[in-house]
Amino acid sequence: MRRRKRRSPGFLSVSRVTVTTLFATVDTIAAMLHYYKFRQDLFAPEPAREVYVKRSKGRGWPEECPPIRAANAMGFDLLANFDLTFVQKRGVWSVQKDIVIQSDFGYAASEESRGNPLTQQYAWFWEKGQKLPHMISDNVYSQINNQVKVSSFLFLKTDPNEMLLLTEVPNQWRPFRALSAVVETDWYPASYPWHVILELDRREKRIRIRKGDPICRVIPVRRETYFAGEMSQGDFDDFFARGQKWLATHGKPGSEGQMDITRTYVRQQIKPKFVVLT
Repeated sequence: MRRRKRRSPGFLSVSRVTVTTLFATVDTIAAMLHYYKFRQDLFAPEPAREVYVKRSKGRGWPEECPPIRAANAMGFDLLANFDLTFVQKRGVWSVQKDIVIQSDFGYAASEESRGNPLTQQYAWFWEKGQKLPHMISDNVYSQINNQVKVSSFLFLKTDPNEMLLLTEVPNQWRPFRALSAVVETDWYPASYPWHVILELDRREKRIRIRKGDPICRVIPVRRETYFAGEMSQGDFDDFFARGQKWLATHGKPGSEGQMDITRTYVRQQIKPKFVVLT
């Protein structure tokens, strides 16, 4: 593959160290997620945010809960590179404006051939009677014809034993949702930009996604064996006693005999960092 010269691809790193330490030791940190843009004017992945919805006055919004905020900020967002409008007529969905773009690098089958830009469609639906990339029966097609594939315009790879969980942006209620998938990007060198499968709400007639909106969450995960095991009675006794001691040390008496630990929880909370290195 022969490419025109362009700047080096960026890469992402997830680390438990502080941001200050991260940039001080960037040369010694192995990145978990590496990306390359189909075109340089497109969006890179973006660190997820703790708050996505601007709320009105009042107390008790979900984003005030530290664990919910941590979930909101877990991973990276893939952003819509262009405005998208989907229209449903008589049960059939379509993209209002079809977008196909060219890469800003060229591909050549051999060193002797001249390199040409690649083309990539932005959004496309499953086809009735399709055979590739996999066969879809007609009865299945009728159930999934509200699913659309949207390109991230990003080539993605991960380090050994690191995979990517593609899923919905947590705690967001929208007229579409991203289907969850685990992609083994450590061994599968996809020759195309990765896409996200969105399922559109059939109750809607028109769905708009604005440029810059998060369409999908990407979370690096390790390929491991994970176990769940029940505590022994002795282990549970120790665990429960430790919890009571922690409450007595850090909790403050609240209403109705409850202990207030909110501020203490926030101070002691250790959240992972998601940083885009440029």
